[in-house]
Amino acid sequence: MMVVSRARVTRALLVLVLAVALAACSTLAVLGCRPQLAGGGTGADTGSGSGGVTPGSGGTGGTGGPGGTGGQPPPPADTAFCPLCGAEEPRAALLHRPLAVCVDNQSAARPQSGLKDACLVYEVLTEGGITRFLAFYLHEKATAVGPIRSLRPYLLDLSMALGAPIAFVGGSQAALDDVATLAASALAINEMSYPYPFWRSEARSSPHNAYAGIAELRSASVALGYEPATLSNPTVPAFSFAPTPDKAVLPTGQTVQRFTLTYAAGAGDYSVTYDFDSEAGQWMRYLGRSAQVDAVDGHQLRATTVIVQFVSSSVIPGDSEGRLKLNLTGGGSCRVFCQGRTFTASWAKSGRTSGLTYTDASGKPLNLPPGPVWVLIAPPNSAVTTQ
Repeated sequence: MMVVSRARVTRALLVLVLAVALAACSTLAVLGCRPQLAGGGTGADTGSGSGGVTPGSGGTGGTGGPGGTGGQPPPPADTAFCPLCGAEEPRAALLHRPLAVCVDNQSAARPQSGLKDACLVYEVLTEGGITRFLAFYLHEKATAVGPIRSLRPYLLDLSMALGAPIAFVGGSQAALDDVATLAASALAINEMSYPYPFWRSEARSSPHNAYAGIAELRSASVALGYEPATLSNPTVPAFSFAPTPDKAVLPTGQTVQRFTLTYAAGAGDYSVTYDFDSEAGQWMRYLGRSAQVDAVDGHQLRATTVIVQFVSSSVIPGDSEGRLKLNLTGGGSCRVFCQGRTFTASWAKSGRTSGLTYTDASGKPLNLPPGPVWVLIAPPNSAVTTQ
């Protein structure tokens, strides 16, 4: 039997380790010592390729497209600015489409789950004077969002503007017709036809008991062909954001501590009040006289910026439920509440799939501080009172 000495084994192992190290160094020399990123680009790519862009550098693939998100300086290479709320997040967390979820706001649906985790939330009137939320998620992964309710055509106008797959449970006939006609833009995730990501809570009664998690909705979006597992570039920006609150450039406006929106033609218990928390720099939300909170942890809903967007609406002729048509194409006025003050601004949207833009009195895009944005879409004759 052959006996191999310990010294000979040790020498053999050292030779093997040295060979592997030399091979690795040779490979890095070929790559210019740059780690490969998803999409085939290298870490030094400046935006002209399909991957490895530097967010906000002005290249074609940076966050917010040319010029970055609202003129923010480029973050570190492994982070980027969220185009929906301005938060600096790991770049990988932004390389997919935003997800939009239709969330119930009837009394039987409260408290809701997951609204506190949304980057951007729209609140809109529906039939009967009640309101509904359309919540957008990009980097947060709420484990439960809901209760999820049915789709209306104007909710599609908002989701298509940001290229977002939209999760809902059924819808009006007009909305479902739009989904069929605008399939390539509508990106529907409907529980009625694709139940996988949804579940029903036994603690709530139907129809106020449908929920979904963001991770499950993301998987559904990929499975339905709405996006690859990872996109080369983040989504288009919803707003222009400053890198920090103190660098936000806003009109002076009027100092305000509290404001209340009473929707014209809205049911009485949908009046919403926001109190400004100067320490947090956020607006705390109240529905009627009660704080509106998250069902999971009791966290009060809040926003860094609240925009009251005035949009004309009308009851659809012959609709037995009194469903509404909202005129989101065109433009109009709005009131912005940010950093403890308010000022007037304008909104514009050129088509159903085009983005919404918000500008100040001089025509410049609003430059908001980073943080969640809530947009309350209300009829022009709705009352806004301030204190």
